[in-house]
Amino acid sequence: MKLPLLALSVCLALPATALLAKPNKEQLILFFGKDERVRVDPDSADWQPVGQLQTPSRLVCTGTLVSEDVVLTAGHCFINRKGKYEAATTFTVGLAGEEYTEQVKVREVEVSKTFLAGLDHRKDGTYIPKKIAGQDYAFVRLAQPLGKQRGVIPVFSGDAAALKQKLAAGQWLVTNGGYPLDDLTHLLAHKNCRSTGLLPDGRLTHRCDTLEGNSGSPILARIDGKLMLVAIQSSAPTVDRRQLEDNMAISSPTFYQQLQAFIHKR
Repeated sequence: MKLPLLALSVCLALPATALLAKPNKEQLILFFGKDERVRVDPDSADWQPVGQLQTPSRLVCTGTLVSEDVVLTAGHCFINRKGKYEAATTFTVGLAGEEYTEQVKVREVEVSKTFLAGLDHRKDGTYIPKKIAGQDYAFVRLAQPLGKQRGVIPVFSGDAAALKQKLAAGQWLVTNGGYPLDDLTHLLAHKNCRSTGLLPDGRLTHRCDTLEGNSGSPILARIDGKLMLVAIQSSAPTVDRRQLEDNMAISSPTFYQQLQAFIHKR
């Protein structure tokens, strides 16, 4: 059953026209010259666990159910425009246009203390130094076990060497899906995009089409015949550096143990 998007529409900090806009010139550069994203059904089996997180100051990110009541996303999603920490308030699933399937309140958010303490606060904004970039992840506990109805996406549990081996076996092809800045009320996926490497700090480089709003969105790979979450979207370079840098995601070996501890914490 779909519900009207009343409360959510008030929270979006963009004019309605921006939600349907085609990629502009700068965005196309960030998309490696071509927008290969497609709309997917947020209520389809593969995408039911993926939804949208929101904070009181209208920050929007993508998150994924990885247990009955835990959502995985990026740590920087909870740093507001003033550089202050701000927890999410809701997680919405089945979001499509002006309707959604369910919206659940957030009970708890956990972001690495090292990550928060290491942020570089400047007059023109807050920056993530390279030394903490690999810790850009966060765990969100919901007030209800939404995963019982929506299902969960399993997180790859192997180490970095095992992940490299599995990705290589699949020709390094992955899929990313989220709610991006240019279409915040539709789930857009870039299927069979290419991951390009795994850095020593645990960041996975890739060439999936992403924008703001995709932060925290899942990077998925089919491993041994099963769709698994292998990373979460973290950052993309500026337009002038696109030819020098790929996008960055945080790979599952970086946070898997901490995630399990959070899931089982009561």
